[in-house]
Amino acid sequence: MEGTLNSTYSDDGTLVGADGPMRNENYVSATGFYLRKYIDSSPSGATSSIQSDVWWVWFRLAEVYLNAGEAAFELGLTSEAVSFYNTLRERAGFNPETMTVASLTLERVRNERRVELAFEDHRVWDLKRWRIAHEYWDGNTESKEAMNYALFGYRIVRPGHPNHGKYVYDKFPAPRQVAPRFFRLGNYYSQIPQDVLNNNPEIVRNPFH
Repeated sequence: MEGTLNSTYSDDGTLVGADGPMRNENYVSATGFYLRKYIDSSPSGATSSIQSDVWWVWFRLAEVYLNAGEAAFELGLTSEAVSFYNTLRERAGFNPETMTVASLTLERVRNERRVELAFEDHRVWDLKRWRIAHEYWDGNTESKEAMNYALFGYRIVRPGHPNHGKYVYDKFPAPRQVAPRFFRLGNYYSQIPQDVLNNNPEIVRNPFH
């Protein structure tokens, strides 16, 4: 059952929070989830833009390890790459021996970067750098990569049952973002202004522009 904002169910428990989720309501959460990464957890940290002690993170140590690991892998220095990745994984609380020379592949190199830097605005630049953005974001409505998805949580109301008060989740295409991502080949390059081309005949127009 889906209700209105800030509504309760018959058991007086929350049905929909004050800020969602709602399928077609603007300015509220589409899923009920918010990003906690980088958020100041101090009581007053989020009440004002000037009361947080958390600096905006431009570059962090984890990315140094990721860059070094990817570079080593591309150079064929697989054992060195594994060392960088296991150091990174150990910092995150994973078993440092979970990655081996035999298990390291290009796909895994890319996935390590994806999971470590999740929600940090790196994904689009990585896919562009690897020249595979057009393969992921191909404009196909059947593509799990191209489509945006929402995750709705539903509270189970079944007094006396072990699952009472727990949640089940429904994943479906985001109702407010129905169009799939479509990355054009021209997006790999910047467009050179026509006046710049006119002023210097040695400059070649970038592909797809």
